[in-house]
Amino acid sequence: MPPISRKSYTEEEKQFLRNIGYKIQFFRKRRGLSQNELAEKADLSYTTISHIESTSVYGLSIIAVYRIAKALDVDPSQLLTFN
Repeated sequence: MPPISRKSYTEEEKQFLRNIGYKIQFFRKRRGLSQNELAEKADLSYTTISHIESTSVYGLSIIAVYRIAKALDVDPSQLLTFN
């Protein structure tokens, strides 16, 4: 199966990715971390964190979600569930 390109995301998938970004931003701010600090703690680039938290659609790996969750001291499921 070929990799999914950004152009092939459905509107529902786009909103899902935005929601993950909003959750990451929420927990980051609650922890008092800058995007750069989170990037360092998660062993990701500042640009990656910036893109994830922006309103643009940015696909991310499950490993990135795991690293970010651990850096924020939350369970990864907290970044993937929405009420």
